[in-house]
Formats: sequence, structure tokens, C-alpha cells
Amino acid sequence: MGRRLRSGAAVLLVVLAGLAAVFTLLLGPEQAGAALLGALGWLVALAARVPAVASTGRLHDPDRGRTALAAASAVTDEVVRLLLVLVGVTGFAPALWAGLGWAVAELVFTTATGLSQFTGALRPSAVELLSAEGGVAAIHPLHVLLRGATTTAFHLGATLLLVEGPWWLPATVAAHAVVNLAFTRWARHRLPAAELGCAVVGALLLVAGLAVSG
Repeated sequence: MGRRLRSGAAVLLVVLAGLAAVFTLLLGPEQAGAALLGALGWLVALAARVPAVASTGRLHDPDRGRTALAAASAVTDEVVRLLLVLVGVTGFAPALWAGLGWAVAELVFTTATGLSQFTGALRPSAVELLSAEGGVAAIHPLHVLLRGATTTAFHLGATLLLVEGPWWLPATVAAHAVVNLAFTRWARHRLPAAELGCAVVGALLLVAGLAVSG
């Protein structure tokens, strides 16, 4: 786990540096700043999960540990998102860019850590591990697009809601917990059902965020 986190974080930092240059050139400094702020927010949220990872790692039941971690990370991620918008995000457009930056950071990190399983082409244990995490299907381009769209919709919606007020925090935490638990409980054996459920949650959250934003 530590090796995967380090490799994913290293790749993410390199990609973020590239995104900073591209966003600044294409979008201008204001929009690029909001997107990078969202990406950095996701990095902070990732770091905030470390105590939960350490605590749940002591549980003797792996399933209980994964479930507890899924619930705990939903809380820490959304609290960090709330702090992010309170500190540096105001208005509809910056919220969209911040949500997009958060989604891009998560997708890059997930892809980097997933690909790190395939350091050896003839390493069946890597494929088995990725399959246990519900990730083998992510190799297919259509699945990559679906995962990207779902993740982006979720983070756009959650960011838009929290920009409108901190009272939306329980809703974003609940939605995040549902998504995390769906993968924890179903991804190993019911990946299509897990993906569909997460896509529905992401779409509903985006619609809610757009609705409250007027």
C-alpha cells in the first residue's frame, strides 16, 4: 500500500505540474488557479485518510476494515472539500473548475496506482489483486470513460453544493459514503452494479448542485 501511494503521488505531482502549465495557457490564471486548488484539495484529502488507514489496518476482519475505511474517508474527503471552498472558492464558475481539478487529481492517482500493479507483464498476482479491487474492467476504454464521467459528475456536484453553504455537508458525506461502500461491497463480484449505482449517485449530485446554484 505504501509503495502504491508513493508511486501514485509521484506521478500525480508530475501530471499536476503539467496541468498547471496547460491550464494557465488555455484557461487563464483565474480558472487555472481554481482547478489546481481543487487538485491540491484532493491531495490534502488523501493525506487526511492516513490516520483512518492506520486505524482500520489494525482490525482483524479485512471486510470490516475496508467498510470502516470507506465510511471514514467519505467524512474526511468532504470535510476537506468544505474547508477548500470556504477558504478559496466563491461563485459558480470557480466551483466548477475546483470540482474538475479534484476529479482530475483522483482519476490520475487511481490510474497511476492501478497501472503500478502491472510492473511485470507475466505477473498474475497483479491481475488477481486488481480484479479483487474491481479494477480489471478499467482497462477497457468504455469503462475508463464511464468512470471518468461518474467521478467528474460527483465532484462537480459536491463542490457546487458546498459552495452554496456548509449545511450541504451531510448530503455530500452521505453520497460519498454510498459510493465508497458500493465499491467496497460490490466491486469484487458485481462491478457493473457498483458502477451503475455510482453513476446514478454522481448524476443526482450534479443535478442537485446545478439546481441549488440557480
